[in-house]
Amino acid sequence: DTAEVYDPQTDGWQPLAKMSTARWGLGIAAVAGKIYAIGGMVESNTTLESVEAYDPQLGAWALVASMSVKRKRHASVVLDGKIYTTGGSGAGASDTVEVYDPQADSWRRVTSMPQGLHSHAAAAMGDKIYVTGGFSQGGSSNSVFYAYDPQADAWTQLASMRTARQRSASAAVGGKLYVFGGRYGGRGLSTVEVYDPALDSWAEGSSLISVRSHSIAAAL
Repeated sequence: DTAEVYDPQTDGWQPLAKMSTARWGLGIAAVAGKIYAIGGMVESNTTLESVEAYDPQLGAWALVASMSVKRKRHASVVLDGKIYTTGGSGAGASDTVEVYDPQADSWRRVTSMPQGLHSHAAAAMGDKIYVTGGFSQGGSSNSVFYAYDPQADAWTQLASMRTARQRSASAAVGGKLYVFGGRYGGRGLSTVEVYDPALDSWAEGSSLISVRSHSIAAAL
């Protein structure tokens, strides 16, 4: 249930107030001045639909509206002031997607992904959300790549990654999407791929210093 805050000016970490529920395999997102901890699992391996928000002004966590379904190993991303949560695992890999409006404190379902995924990565770039890799229903790593357009409420399949990977991280920088590390075939990865939307193609990026999986990436 612990949380910490990093100050880049001092290059130091400080503890924050503890969450109301200890959870792992959760989604995380920051919007409208608050940080949201979304779903995940508790120590008894019970999957959660609950969501809590941290308010830095109050220094406290508070429960907000729960998702419509229980999710773990899902991905959450912010676009246009709303949180989009995709997939996850419960009874297999889920294809469902829902969006949270912090102003209304409510969730609503939108068009599902083309296939069920968990342990995938997601990032917002421009006016779309990009989902990469993950585990599919059959339990194998894949290289799939989808884009979601909220205006059309529709998904499009794009060029697949060069390497199948799950439990990777992604972030958008300079109009390109970067996917970092992850796992494939029981081994960790240090490789990085870069997607150029103008060409709908992937290129090899500079590898990470260390193998990393189950990680998170943030662009500042």
